Amino acid sequence: MKKLLSAFWRSPVKTRVLPSRRIHLGIDYGTSTSKIVFRDYGAPGGERAVLILSRGSIRIPSTVGLREGMLQFGGTEDSHSGTILYESLKMRAAMEATGDPKYFYGTTTPLPDGFSACDLAVLTVWYLISEGHRAVLLDLSGNADGLRLGMTMGVPMAFFDDVVLQPLFLSIARQAWQLYREEDLLEVSLSLEKARHILDRYPRARLPEISDDEVRDWLRSEGEAAMWWPFQSPAVGPGPYAKIDIGAGTTHASLYRIHGDNLTPKTGIAFFGASTISVGMDGIDNAISICIGEKGDCRLLRGREQEILRRNSAARDAIEPVREEMYQTYRRAWGQTLRKIGDYQAERQAWGAHKIFMIGGGSLVPIIADSLRVHPAGGNLTIQLMELEPPPDLKRADNRAITAAQLPFASVAYGLANIGLSIPEALTPNQVDPMPLNQARRERLNWDDIYAK
Repeated sequence: MKKLLSAFWRSPVKTRVLPSRRIHLGIDYGTSTSKIVFRDYGAPGGERAVLILSRGSIRIPSTVGLREGMLQFGGTEDSHSGTILYESLKMRAAMEATGDPKYFYGTTTPLPDGFSACDLAVLTVWYLISEGHRAVLLDLSGNADGLRLGMTMGVPMAFFDDVVLQPLFLSIARQAWQLYREEDLLEVSLSLEKARHILDRYPRARLPEISDDEVRDWLRSEGEAAMWWPFQSPAVGPGPYAKIDIGAGTTHASLYRIHGDNLTPKTGIAFFGASTISVGMDGIDNAISICIGEKGDCRLLRGREQEILRRNSAARDAIEPVREEMYQTYRRAWGQTLRKIGDYQAERQAWGAHKIFMIGGGSLVPIIADSLRVHPAGGNLTIQLMELEPPPDLKRADNRAITAAQLPFASVAYGLANIGLSIPEALTPNQVDPMPLNQARRERLNWDDIYAK
């Protein structure tokens, strides 16, 4: 137990040692924007979770800017001429590590000399940890006595199960944490020269080895994290479910079963299939922008999609190829699930009536979300959409309640803010064995077989 706890609470903030106030950051490091929730385990009256704000928004831009030799984080970069923007660094790092262009469809703006996409991702996560720390201090009115901070970062389930991408993002999270511990907080800007010096001083190659059991302390799949609240909620029972996360630059789909029955508590989650594609609401907005002839940043359409698509049939036709790509990631996850199920007829029947959770910005655009509710097995069967009330212990940093519209953005970070000891067992698709083939057609034992001498 002592070893496990030390993995979660790795380093005290640099203050004098007093009775611990344990707080854990859940960092949903996104392709376009990131979200952070911290869970205060020592809050008066019982633990609580807080969704942090950055300049009044729950979303922190993941873009890194470069202007006059200074890297800029958190969307503070000057948008005028002379600023170079590096976008979708999370997916660019995945492409960089695998050599597979399917992970990144954006503009490959030349990176600063001597820097990789992974380097910029590490610096971004360091900045996000620093933002979390600053939000905690603000919440505690600057009193950091005894504060001990931990952190878990999220990645798509398909990344978590990948032999190349899991080690990559695990090292990104751990190196960023080391920079936070050794170099303190990262402000909104950092010179290229100093950034290179710091990265070279604490290289990923020198990170100490950790056991397989500790991986989920640092890194957890977004699909698993998003299901933390559904797993805890009494409104959600055991059974098969799908989760589709329609983000700005990616769409993730996973299918899983919550174990348990109507007579016993829910005991764990097993993921049967997961797929990720580098297409999301940016692709939708780009298609709409081209169709309607709007110039400038297509992301300025964000929030207007439903109204435009409702009125403009040409725009609906224009987004169809993008929407189809989103749907295909659901079908790929379904194909993996079918291979696990095999010929087990009872399970096939159960999955025929599975329900679906949708999160991410795209879940708030009914024309997009509803088009993904067609059962991937075909037959035009509409899948039941699950909706949850915001969790009672989750508040915004300004003490306002989380709205239903904000929950799809906050659910991953909310789940990540729970330390490993408090999360249910979750098996990834690689850990779920296929069910016995032909199980439904097996021969039944007859009377003589049962009572044979």
